[in-house]
Amino acid sequence: MKTISSIIIVLTLSSVCAFSQTGSIKGKVVGKADAEPLVGVNVIVQGTLRGASSDINGEFTIQRAPVGRHTLVFSLVGYNRETLPNVVVAEGVIAEVHVALTSAPLQTEQVVVTASKREQSLQEVPVSISIMDAKDISYRNSTTVDDALRYVPGVNMTEYSVNIRGSSGYSRGVGSRVLMLVDGIPFLTGDTGELNFETIPVGQVERIEVVKGASSALYGSSALGGVINVITKSIADEPQTRIRLYGGIYGRPSFEEWDWGGGDRLNDGQSISHSRRFDKLGMSVLLSRLADDGYRQNDFRRRYNGFLKLRYDLSSEEALTTTFNYMHQRRASFLYWKNLREALVPPDGQQGDGVKSTRFFASSQYTNIMSDELSFNVKGLWFRNDWEDTIDEGANQSKSDVLNAEVQGIWTPDKLNIVTFGIEGSYDNVRSSIFGKRSGAGFAAYAQDELQLSDAVKLTGGARFDFHDLDSLAPVSQVNPKLGIVVTPTLGTTLRGSIGFGFRAPAVAEAFTSTRISGLVIIPNPALKPEKSFSAEIGASHAISDDALLDVALFHSEFRDLIESGFIASGQGQFKNVTKARVQGAEASVKAGFFNRNLLLDLGYTYVYPKDLTKNDLLKYRPRHVAHASLFSRLGFLSAGIDYRFVSRLDRIDEEFAQIIANGAERGSAFVTDFRLSADFSHFGYPITTTLNINNAFQYNYVELIGNMMPPRSFVLVIEAKL
Repeated sequence: MKTISSIIIVLTLSSVCAFSQTGSIKGKVVGKADAEPLVGVNVIVQGTLRGASSDINGEFTIQRAPVGRHTLVFSLVGYNRETLPNVVVAEGVIAEVHVALTSAPLQTEQVVVTASKREQSLQEVPVSISIMDAKDISYRNSTTVDDALRYVPGVNMTEYSVNIRGSSGYSRGVGSRVLMLVDGIPFLTGDTGELNFETIPVGQVERIEVVKGASSALYGSSALGGVINVITKSIADEPQTRIRLYGGIYGRPSFEEWDWGGGDRLNDGQSISHSRRFDKLGMSVLLSRLADDGYRQNDFRRRYNGFLKLRYDLSSEEALTTTFNYMHQRRASFLYWKNLREALVPPDGQQGDGVKSTRFFASSQYTNIMSDELSFNVKGLWFRNDWEDTIDEGANQSKSDVLNAEVQGIWTPDKLNIVTFGIEGSYDNVRSSIFGKRSGAGFAAYAQDELQLSDAVKLTGGARFDFHDLDSLAPVSQVNPKLGIVVTPTLGTTLRGSIGFGFRAPAVAEAFTSTRISGLVIIPNPALKPEKSFSAEIGASHAISDDALLDVALFHSEFRDLIESGFIASGQGQFKNVTKARVQGAEASVKAGFFNRNLLLDLGYTYVYPKDLTKNDLLKYRPRHVAHASLFSRLGFLSAGIDYRFVSRLDRIDEEFAQIIANGAERGSAFVTDFRLSADFSHFGYPITTTLNINNAFQYNYVELIGNMMPPRSFVLVIEAKL
């Protein structure tokens, strides 16, 4: 007890000392090319937790900066990170600085927050991570987060199931080996344990960070194969209003037999958002509507979203942010085709089937910089998921609530050492006709230390303890350690390596589903065990020139008790543990700029070898080759682009399930090309941008999932106004 009291006294005295000997730093940040003020630049006093962001005039003020000689770090998406050494802070004195940032469209110095639960340069991260920002999402008119993910290297989508480097297959909306976060808070449904992309309005997304490989050491269950962190937009300092409208039409099917007489099939969407500040209170609100007739029979959807974000700055060291989100959707249900000659028509028994869902979440985050060395972040989320469907042999319904809370701390005992630690708790409650009445709870504690061994070497080590208790399943617990290293031998070259362990507890739906779908009976498996993994990666990034960046990686993952759906008898399916599996592969990407960066090239390729070691066969629904290429050109107020995606033929699918569906085994490689043409009329004083999208321009017919033809050619016109 005496020791604990001494520690508290020491921390208190150090905090008092830090606050009593302080000064201020005031400055302005502009773009080097045009000297225009830059908004939203992150400014950090290196080695401390003190920082600020630049306002609409490019100005910032850091209050209570510690006395002494410091280095300031400036970072902003799309610009090179800059450091300003030898900034002298004296007690009661304002130090003034002026910094110009150089544009870097290749984003070699972009700041990320997901890899270590704190802000850091992309070049400091010991794992592979990809970023897609709001401009990319808007440019492609992605209407949901999963649409945007199709263009991220190493990521493959099978309908709505996300697969990062072969970690996941397909399980029809049940369970996920990828953890999705919204502003750093876990966001999975309580009943099915899936990633619900459509709940998040893309108009409020600032960027998406994708961490590849096991991340259980910081994020726990479901981060077995990676993490997707959806970061919502910051609240603007000045009032901003955005209006976005789009309308599109699906092209006619490739074959006369596929034209089921649906006429012109249209899609459209409208959204309006407004962001502003009232002194210490900031507010951002969005309303949106989506209507899609679908290109297949019985495949329409209508969706409505509402979003509200509030931020109150209690002081320069404290802030409270609260977010509310609501979604209501009605859609028809197309499970699979009638046969290949009627590929856009469902079986007769599925006609009229549909799903109605209402989803709501509320989250809150409180941040407090207690001293120059210590800060805390307290966050929590309540996620309500309510849906009902009619699937050819009856009706199902489910209501679930997820409560998640976390207390996280960041401690910087010195300029070479950063410690991240925290505790987390969760509770799930499910009431369902197919899962039963179920509940579960979890607890976790984690810590990670980042140590700068020298100017060229940074070491990261950490571990997380997790405990999960899901209804009648046996309680499980596990410690997951992780180790990473980053070496910078020369300017522009970074070597990285990491090893780590991961695990995933079964979802309610995987253990307790009891239903019938199109003649297939799904039975529960209360003996399911948690999945476990070991993963390793080595990678390197190299700036070939000021306008070109190469990144390569080799990865290896070992899985035990992998949960996969399968047949246990004729007409009976169940989720089972695959005893052992291995996924190996390689990934490479190149970003390059030409002609003063008015022409940008982005290439990516991922090779995966997914082996089921128990059956000496390949794992299901893992394509061996995934590649993408994007070309973007800007000329004055006009810009144009081409996106190309290739996904190789699936070597293995659910063979038993394919036999139930007429022509169910039909599949092949996917070659998809999209075109974009955009005009920005702000060059002429009008705050309007128009974009024409031609998706699947060459009308390539392919399937991602058994009996599901993907969309044909479509044309979409987008008009966006910023007021």
